Amino acid sequence: MSDVFVVVTAAGSGTRLGFDRPKALVELSGQPLVVRAVNGAFTHPEVVGIVVTAPEDSLTEFTVLFDADQRVRVVPGGAVRQESVYRGLEAIPDLANDLNIALTDTTPVLIHDAARCLAPTTVFHDVVAALDAGYPAVIPALPVTDTQKTVASRQVNVNGITIEKVIGAVDRTELRAVQTPQGFHWQTIINAHRDATHRWGSETEAATDDGALVEACGIDVHLSRGSQMSLKITTKLDLIIAEHLLTHQ
Repeated sequence: MSDVFVVVTAAGSGTRLGFDRPKALVELSGQPLVVRAVNGAFTHPEVVGIVVTAPEDSLTEFTVLFDADQRVRVVPGGAVRQESVYRGLEAIPDLANDLNIALTDTTPVLIHDAARCLAPTTVFHDVVAALDAGYPAVIPALPVTDTQKTVASRQVNVNGITIEKVIGAVDRTELRAVQTPQGFHWQTIINAHRDATHRWGSETEAATDDGALVEACGIDVHLSRGSQMSLKITTKLDLIIAEHLLTHQ
């Protein structure tokens, strides 16, 4: 059994959801997405501490949600996702110290999106089990089922319709759609983020996947089985689907 820490990223806006508040505060069946994500992570018995990265101008709103739980720490996120995750990771040593838990090089650390608040415990279990087995970086993923095409970079606008030219196809059997929680050994992920921050600077804006930062360090990343329940709630349609899934489990 390992002590597992989690960073829950919750600093995004709710613009595409059609709300004037942070996306993670939008309610799903009466409960904010971020609360569902945190509670979902704690269903895994080895999760001992969670850091939530929140918008700087909404820290109070997020903090009051978890005031009663010493296992949760809320910190301000950054301008881009990579910066937010890095700030969350930097808060883990202090949280571990406050909880009197030893943080080692191979302590499992999961990075999770509040927007994937329905991720089931089985996904957490598989990622942690693989980390405990010695793999330094493990990401849940699902096979891609849609046909994939590559297109020319140039787009044409015809009567208000965007037209793209197909220039090839991709073998979908080799493709996987990655999800969260993405899991790493502590030293692997903190080093990858430090390296990215120092080496790439503002270019880390494009780093939407923590596994890519680890790969850039020359470390192999492996995949475990994801879940269709781990959909990312980004649009109003996603929210409707998530509501349906909750009421028909």
